[in-house]
Amino acid sequence: MEIFRKPVLNKDLSLALGFFDGVHLAHKEILNTAVNFARKDGLKSAVVTFEKSPGAIINPLDENKGTTLQTIEDRLSLMENLGVDFVFVLNFEDFKNLSAKEYLENVLIKNFCPKYIVTGFNHTFGARRPDCEAGNSEFLRLHQNLGYRYIEIEKMRLNNTLVSSTNIKKFVGHAYIKEANALLGYDFNIKGTVVSGMGLARKLGFKTANLNWPKNIVKLPFGVYFGAVEYGGKKYKCLLNWGVKPTVKRNNDNASGQNTPQPVLEAHILDFNKEIYGKDIRVFFKIPLREEKKFSNIEELKAQISDDIKKCSNYNL
Repeated sequence: MEIFRKPVLNKDLSLALGFFDGVHLAHKEILNTAVNFARKDGLKSAVVTFEKSPGAIINPLDENKGTTLQTIEDRLSLMENLGVDFVFVLNFEDFKNLSAKEYLENVLIKNFCPKYIVTGFNHTFGARRPDCEAGNSEFLRLHQNLGYRYIEIEKMRLNNTLVSSTNIKKFVGHAYIKEANALLGYDFNIKGTVVSGMGLARKLGFKTANLNWPKNIVKLPFGVYFGAVEYGGKKYKCLLNWGVKPTVKRNNDNASGQNTPQPVLEAHILDFNKEIYGKDIRVFFKIPLREEKKFSNIEELKAQISDDIKKCSNYNL
């Protein structure tokens, strides 16, 4: 798959348009449709997307729009796995003032001469001004005289829930992992570099790999989860703790409690004894076990962790 950071002259493409945060089940239907039409006609498939969420740029104060389900790198990796040939990752700032007509004719048609354009039912584009037509499914359908065939992918529902990035982010934000994973079509996950911690877990007898949560990725509530760690091409069961470890007093904690500890993701990897400081791992979230809580003493905490590990060992990856 080739990746471009600006429109590059091409022709006869099968285009999929969208931000595709999460590349969830409904996104896969859009992307697979574009790829299949391309293969049927001997064309190249392409995605036109943006580095940053257009919604976050248009509504900078909306915290929900400022978070995403995955990094741009993970988004691109999933697109490649679906067989997309080209991805054009554009800077939304360069195009946000174009009308829908200008964007369609001067960007999409002029650069790509698309034979097909595929979008979801709710895809919109073009500046939102009173003097401009709204860029949406109906707009694309009405302008097929420009030489392309338009395909709209209808709403997709799973268990009566609309498959959408917004709903998945809501599920993740409330620790509804099973529901989020069902809409994604895979386990919600993050990737990071293992960093040095304070060594507290090791002293308790439970060695952990510590990660900082990636910037701008939607966060789970503090708590304890069953999950998996992928390292060296293999997956391992793990017990995950995301939070501030309230039972353990730190050297920088003061009596007034004004110093708020930074949250960290700790992964106790089952049946694993490799040294992985400084290595990249991917952490998958599967089942919420319990909320993070403060125990009366360290012995209670150790007993609870032992119980959590036993639960994790009984789950399947």
